[in-house]
Formats: sequence, C-alpha cells, structure tokens
Amino acid sequence: LLEYNKYVGHYYGTPLAPVKKMLKEGKDVLLEIDVNGAKKVREKMPDGVFIFLTPPDLHTLHLRLEHRGTESEDVIMGRIKQARKEILVMQDYDYAVVNDTIANAVDHIKAIVDAEHVSVKRVIDDYRKMVRED
Repeated sequence: LLEYNKYVGHYYGTPLAPVKKMLKEGKDVLLEIDVNGAKKVREKMPDGVFIFLTPPDLHTLHLRLEHRGTESEDVIMGRIKQARKEILVMQDYDYAVVNDTIANAVDHIKAIVDAEHVSVKRVIDDYRKMVRED
C-alpha cells in the first residue's frame, strides 16, 4: 500500500501498484486522502504535489455534512473536530484550495496541475540534458 489510515472509525487505503503504473504512463494521479495519508505519501513520494482542500469555514462544513443525511450528529461533530486538527497542518502542503463551489475548486486544482507541469523543478533536468548534448 502507498498509504492507509483509520479516519473517523473507518479504514481507508491507496494501493501502490496502480499509482506507480499511472505515473509511469505520464498520467497525473489525484488522491483524496486525509493529512495522515498525505504524510505517508510524502515520505514515499517527496516530489508529489500536495493540495490541502478545505471548506470556506467550519460552519459550512457542518451544513454540508448535515445535508448529506448520511451521518449522525455525533459523527458530524467528530468530523468537525478532525477538520480543526487537520487545518493546523496546512503548512505541510504545497497549495491550499478553498472548496467554496465545486467549479471553483476544480478550476484551482487544474491551474495547480498545469503550473506544476511547467515548473522549473519539473523541467530543469530536461534542459540541462539538452545543453550537455550540444
């Protein structure tokens, strides 16, 4: 496994083989994981790009969870408590995206992915190789 974790009483994990396969094929891989999972992934893949996705505020998070109608108030409060803890480690991420609307969040994430494709740290080795070949 690339990472696994228990989150609010449930286990979640990401198998390593499919992630490696997609990366080898030149594909971008997006993982929806909590801060503990992200920490484990960063240890194994330090060149990854880490985006902290956050609601506009905790009240909005509470309303969204409530409107789902799938969780008890106790579970919702547990998730709010967890969100407070997770916000404290936002500085360990490369970017932060506020999930105010799905469209805005998607646009910001696409912009981050596009920018990372042309960041100097991603392309410098190709240019150094080009210079050495001349």
